[in-house]
Amino acid sequence: MTDRPTVDRNASTLFVLTAFVLAAVNLRPAIASVPPVLEVIRVELALSYTAVSLLTTIPMFCMGLFAFLTPRVARYGRERGLFWAIVLIGLATAARVAGNSVAILFVTTVVVGIAIAVGQTLLPALVDEYFPERAAFATGVYSISLALGATFAAGLTVPVYQIADSWTAALASWALLAVVAAVVLVVLVRGGSGDSERVSEPPRRLPWRSPIAWAVTLFFVGASTVFYSGLTWLAPRYVAIGWDETTAGFLLTTFTLTQVVGMGLFMLFGDRVADRRPWILAMGGVTAASIVAIGLTPSTYPWLLAALLGSGSGGLFTIALTLPIDLAADGPTTDRLATMGLGIGYMVAAVGPSVVGGIRDVTGSYVPAFVALGAVSVSMTLLGVAFRPGNDGTVGA
Repeated sequence: MTDRPTVDRNASTLFVLTAFVLAAVNLRPAIASVPPVLEVIRVELALSYTAVSLLTTIPMFCMGLFAFLTPRVARYGRERGLFWAIVLIGLATAARVAGNSVAILFVTTVVVGIAIAVGQTLLPALVDEYFPERAAFATGVYSISLALGATFAAGLTVPVYQIADSWTAALASWALLAVVAAVVLVVLVRGGSGDSERVSEPPRRLPWRSPIAWAVTLFFVGASTVFYSGLTWLAPRYVAIGWDETTAGFLLTTFTLTQVVGMGLFMLFGDRVADRRPWILAMGGVTAASIVAIGLTPSTYPWLLAALLGSGSGGLFTIALTLPIDLAADGPTTDRLATMGLGIGYMVAAVGPSVVGGIRDVTGSYVPAFVALGAVSVSMTLLGVAFRPGNDGTVGA
């Protein structure tokens, strides 16, 4: 890892970490709140299943495509960019109170995807600036915040809908989180330094020719594909062998909640050594073994398998977010590495579940589909060889 001077900040470390947590919590509810009321939306707006599925597919694709805006946004200040991303998420989420209009519902979905793309891609470089010696810890903290934001939205949207008797109000209610985060981020923006220097900084191209940059990108592609494919197909896999939908849903909840275990382990112990390869080997091995076992022998310790898959994939996701910090020569390069990884990663992840479903359709079995995901996990683990400490390749040149 390249040494960098610690950035002098007016804000305290705890305050900055709190700001990152509040920002990260806002990066999933606008998406995760939709599936619990998806059928209600489809019936009330008379949408087809294909059309209503776009409410979850569009944000994912936008999260990848519009991540490529991040280096330009960063030139005007990363703190400022994160603040406006959260404000945009809040405004678009609040506008869903008028979601009975199909046009408004889909426009806000696109806006949410764009804002999330920029906000989450700025966070690795911000961690690099504020926590250069505690990158794994800070990344783990905001990764857990991402997961908790999604979990709260998925679990509480239906109760809010039942209380308010309005799915539009239930979706719009998550804008309150953005209000809280924006208030804190205003202070961070005012306390940040270097904004004027970033404005004058000439834009640099993404490191398309760097082998290390492509290794980081492919690693994030794998982490995203495994997680979102597991999220989509874990419950159907068990329904196919005779489980009822409710029990399969609880199994899926186990998968999502245990992400925090892998994230937490890396958060607590990841900074003790600079070498990420042992972590990649451990998390990648657990992920590959559990997902293949779900495909081949799903009835053998299913709850343990779901927990191992959640822990392993959660750990890999946090490692993927830390790699741009580890391997970049400076802050702007971290922006560019994160842009490549998250941009391409999320666009591929948007179609990953469909590819898995296609394998299921062609073969008539979930076994090859889950074995294929296991192969993706093994490939990610092998990529870990490239991430030795100090190996920044041509990145930052």
